[in-house]
Formats: sequence, C-alpha cells, structure tokens
Amino acid sequence: MRERVGFIGLGNMGAPMARNLIRAGFPMTVLDIDTDRTAELEALGARPASSPRDLAGHSDVICSVVMDDRQTLEVLLGDDGVLAGAAPGSLIVLHSTIGVATCRQVATAAAAEQVAVVDAAVSGAAERSEAGTLSLMVGGDDADVARAMPLFEVVGSEIFHMGALGMGQATKQCNNLMSLANIHVVEEALRLARELGIDEGRMREVAAASTGDSWALRNIDQMRSIAGIHGAGADRMGTFGRKDLALVCRLAAESGAPLPITGFILEQAERA
Repeated sequence: MRERVGFIGLGNMGAPMARNLIRAGFPMTVLDIDTDRTAELEALGARPASSPRDLAGHSDVICSVVMDDRQTLEVLLGDDGVLAGAAPGSLIVLHSTIGVATCRQVATAAAAEQVAVVDAAVSGAAERSEAGTLSLMVGGDDADVARAMPLFEVVGSEIFHMGALGMGQATKQCNNLMSLANIHVVEEALRLARELGIDEGRMREVAAASTGDSWALRNIDQMRSIAGIHGAGADRMGTFGRKDLALVCRLAAESGAPLPITGFILEQAERA
C-alpha cells in the first residue's frame, strides 16, 4: 500500500513532482501559499492542508520544496510547523536547495520527535520535473533512503545516494557551482561578441560546434527567461544564481576549501 505523502511548495519544480506522485497512486495532501496551485492539485485528488502541522497529521512522508533555508525552518520547525503535527515514525524529505547546516538542524529537531530526515536535492529544471526525469542527489541513512525510493523513482530518472544526511545538498551545491560559473562566463562571452560586431546567434552557432560548447550555452535562453530577461542581446544576468553561489561559498568556508573564482563571481553578483 502506498504511503501517504504531504507536499509543501507547489512552485515550478514542486507542482509537477506532486502531480506525478498523485498519478502514480500516492495519497496526497498539499500546501502552498498560492491557493490556485493548491486548487489545481485538489482537482487531481489531493487533499488541501490548512497548515504544515495539518499536512503532517495526514502524511507518512512529508516532502518540502520551499524557497530557501528560512522558509524550510519556518514550515518544519515553526509553532504550526510539520514537527508539531508529525507522528513518530514519519519521514521528512528535503528537496529544496538549502544549506547542509540547515539539513542537520532539521534532523536534530526531528530526531527528538522520532521523525527521520533525508535530503534529496533536485536538478533538471521545470521541464524535467514535468517529465519525471529529474536528477536527485540524496543524503541520509540507508533505510530512510530506501523508504523514500518509491517516491524518488516517480519524480526522477537519475538517483544518486551520496552518503550521510547533507551530502545530497553538498553535491547539489558543487553541481550548481559548475553550472552557474559557466552561465556567467557564457553571458560575458556573448556580450563581448556583440560589442565586437559579431551576431549573437552566429556566435552561439560557432561555439556549439567548437570547444565553447556547454550545457550553459545550449540553455542560455532558458536561464535568461528564469532571470526575467528575454531576447538576444540580454546582458543583465549579473545577479543570477546569487542565492546558490552564497550557499556554496558558505559551505566552502565551513570546510576550509578556497574558492577564489566563485568568491569573485558572488562579489560581482552582490554588487549588481
């Protein structure tokens, strides 16, 4: 029998994940500040929750896909949060991109209530979320990860168990660093090409057939769209990914690993 799933956060990533789980037969309770998004899932058979506490009371596994560390702590540890309503033996799955320290803070609080936690950061953007082909980077005890695996296999096609709790987030942040640094370099190179009188479309065609090819180059239009920038010649990507760059710099500081290039990119993003 399918476990009851609670899903908090129905944004561009979360809503498709929740829809796919409903279609796979998981009993679902959902919560989002946007009532239109909640209503859409309710039409598919989900139960709307009035609060994180209410959602937890009707769920065996609670998935969180909220914006950041602050929202994660609020919906999970707040007075009306998940842990206020979760039964012993429940499992929390942290899908948001958040700090490793935040994962451990949640896990410490959850352990006191006999609730388990795994982190399962996702990558692939909204299109792959819709298709159920996300990449998941997972951290947590083997038994807890195995329990969550039926959910992961619905929302993702590439699932990597990276070790103990927090290692999924650590892996995601290293991946984000590679991607974001490349995106900023691609945007700068295209700006230089335009200033030199090279048509951007032509420059992209050449780079795609040469050593300048990359995921960032092939998806720069999508990244511009996410940043709210549209059309060839966009050159206002300076702040793109600032939150994720800050997370990876914090992680590097905690581990003692120097990241001079990343620090420079974050400094420029903060100035922008």
